[in-house]
Amino acid sequence: ESEEDVARIIISGDNKDYDYGKEILDKYLYSESQAAYKNTLMNTSYNKLLYSFILIMILLITSVIAVMMYNYNKIFRRIRMVASEAEGLVEGRFGAMEGENEEGDFGVLVYQFNTMAKRMTETLEALQKEKLFLKRLITDISHQLKTPLASLIMFNEILSDHEKLSKEDAVRFIRESKNQLERMEWLVKNLLKMAKLEGKIVTFEKKESLIEKTILKSIEGLKTMAEAKGINVVVEGPSDVVVSHDVNWTAEAISNLFKNSIEHVEVGGNIKISWEENNVFVEIKIEDDGEGISKSELPQIFDRFHKGPNSNSPTNVGIGLFIAKNAIEGQGGKINAYSEEKKGSKFVIRMMKITWE
Repeated sequence: ESEEDVARIIISGDNKDYDYGKEILDKYLYSESQAAYKNTLMNTSYNKLLYSFILIMILLITSVIAVMMYNYNKIFRRIRMVASEAEGLVEGRFGAMEGENEEGDFGVLVYQFNTMAKRMTETLEALQKEKLFLKRLITDISHQLKTPLASLIMFNEILSDHEKLSKEDAVRFIRESKNQLERMEWLVKNLLKMAKLEGKIVTFEKKESLIEKTILKSIEGLKTMAEAKGINVVVEGPSDVVVSHDVNWTAEAISNLFKNSIEHVEVGGNIKISWEENNVFVEIKIEDDGEGISKSELPQIFDRFHKGPNSNSPTNVGIGLFIAKNAIEGQGGKINAYSEEKKGSKFVIRMMKITWE
């Protein structure tokens, strides 16, 4: 009956009325120290709030656990995938793994894994090529040395019974043995050069040098051979041309081309070696008026152990032009051949003055 008066006194701003209101409430056990559960309305609101908070926390924790389980399962699934791909690498399966374009650490991991697989593939292919190269090289060497070695064995057997030989025959067989030994020496040296070039284990020591000096060095040992056939050799070009090149290997290449021309030029023929330069390259030409090369044979002349149908030189085993090509191209140069049957041949070497990285 007095609630309106009580409420008015409690909400009044007058401290005196406020204290008076507290006295009235104290009589009915409504004090500031009263426990919340004794207040039905407050207790009900408190319980609802508590239950809601617990429910929200349970849902939140469940959601967090679910998300963590999903992400962890995804991570472990990817780890199992990487493990499976790694096992495949061990067994020789080198397929690329998907996911290297993804963002984040896993994308980086997949990219590095695929890079490793690619390098392993390249390494195994290189090892396989090296194995085939060594097998082929051993076969080639044994094949090329078989003939002179058989001749030496035969000459040795004949000379072992020298008491039945005349002095002239003994001298002849000794001379033939010497020729076969020299051929074997020449073969071994050139086969080793070929092996180094084909195996790409040659380090070219390029330096700025006069090309005229290199050319003269390359033909010096073959002048006697050309003179014996009465071949007219012309060497012409500016004396101040300088280009970066490996003097020894370039001289070897030019020497092989010059020797090839000598072997295919008739007695009294002509060979011309010339050179010129521009802002980009130095060009060297070796031209002859020999028997020429057929159109069908021309693409094969730089293949190793290729011998032309008209080749009858005992020292020609088909590696000279192969060495020349690889020696020039190994320095970043280029070599081409132009020829027609009965119209001579021309070999053109270009040594670059400008290099692009």
